[in-house]
Amino acid sequence: MRATKIMGNRWLLLLLTLTFLASSCSSDDDETPINDYCYIKSVTLGTVKRKIEKRDAEGNIISTVNAFFAGSGYAMTIDQRTGIIENRDSLPYGSQLSAVLATITFDGSLLNYLNANGEWIAYNAEDSLNLSNPLKLQLTSNDGLTNRTYTLQINVHLQEGDSLYWNLCEKDVAELTDMTDMKTFVMDDKLIVLGNKTTGIVLAERSGIDAQGTWKENTTDLPPTADLQTLRQQGGKLFLSTSDGNILSSTDAKTWTQEGTTYTPGLTLLEKTDKFFYAISVIKDENGTTCTLLRSADATTWEKEVPNPKDKTPNPDDKMLPSSEIRTLTVQQANGSSRIIILGQRDESNHSVVWNKSWNNGWKISEEEAQWMYFPITGDNTIPCPRMSHLNLLSYDGQCIAFGGTLDAMYISRDYGITWRPDTDLHLPVQLKGNSSCTTSVVDKNNHIWIITNAQVWRGRLNRLGFAQQ
Repeated sequence: MRATKIMGNRWLLLLLTLTFLASSCSSDDDETPINDYCYIKSVTLGTVKRKIEKRDAEGNIISTVNAFFAGSGYAMTIDQRTGIIENRDSLPYGSQLSAVLATITFDGSLLNYLNANGEWIAYNAEDSLNLSNPLKLQLTSNDGLTNRTYTLQINVHLQEGDSLYWNLCEKDVAELTDMTDMKTFVMDDKLIVLGNKTTGIVLAERSGIDAQGTWKENTTDLPPTADLQTLRQQGGKLFLSTSDGNILSSTDAKTWTQEGTTYTPGLTLLEKTDKFFYAISVIKDENGTTCTLLRSADATTWEKEVPNPKDKTPNPDDKMLPSSEIRTLTVQQANGSSRIIILGQRDESNHSVVWNKSWNNGWKISEEEAQWMYFPITGDNTIPCPRMSHLNLLSYDGQCIAFGGTLDAMYISRDYGITWRPDTDLHLPVQLKGNSSCTTSVVDKNNHIWIITNAQVWRGRLNRLGFAQQ
């Protein structure tokens, strides 16, 4: 019995020893080996200081104020192949980068950056970085055997995005001298002006829409009855109306042919869409001024436009249709709708009147069924567009612009012509203030606004509309 007990104790001791050894080996196997990971995961900028400069129309600094914005709103992209870290959407003009906090997450053992003295400094998220110039970063892998280099560069706009500066491209242009009733448009990347001179209607053509250009005069067979302000562009063709009721078209502004037949009461072309000609007929007699909205698919058969095309109800607002200085825009809205905006004047009104027509085939509101709407002055609409001679109407930066008269201000509408306010960022050249001569304008494909008056050619653009899209 005693021998059996001793043997049992020996076996127990041996079992405990083996268990201990097994436990020791298992512990060694569970240790996580050191890997060779070495890459930056993300970079986020902290608060950035910005110096905002207010400038006049000539670019001279009027005042300077400091502001701050969240750098986290500008995403940083990391190219792991080239090691370039940058923001595709540039920071605002005037951003101060000499001391910026940046949160950098990475997989590695140590991250250093190269300071201006050529010294490698250990990165600390609580220390600001000088990002005025591209910053070199060096990351050491977890196993300490390799290094990887990155370049952190912050892109900043070089111009104030909401500033508009004007450049006088040409002056005393002989081809434009003494020209009246001018109408400007862009065709085949050339700036073209139609206008009246003592010899009749002439065409002045600029060599291009670059900052520098040359002018030449060409002939056109437009009759003296042509209403140049009605000129519209559609499908590569030009259209305009005459005072004796004709619609003319051209592909080069030099040779013109009649569309359809003559509308004997006379009409003023408003717009040409893919489907229709729109016009307004103005008749003045002893009973006053009568205006009628018209529509035609072929410029031959005209029908009256009414508020409700389905039941043909009369329009009680016809008496507020414009009778002079009529200007028209067609704009494409963000929701896909098309909208025609009419701005013009009535003899008895001291402000411009506004009409709209909007349709969206995607919503099954066709152009044929869309209703014309008049926007009267109400308690909610007390700031109409003022009455101005030589009225200019443009679509620019998603809003409507109107100016004329003595060129004291640009009036901006962000609700398709219902309300108008003089703008401070969008302004006319200060040198033209007080000018009451005939003025014409157009916007080119590069978002430049061209203004022509007194044989001068001005060009301006909101800076941000010239920024490259990333």
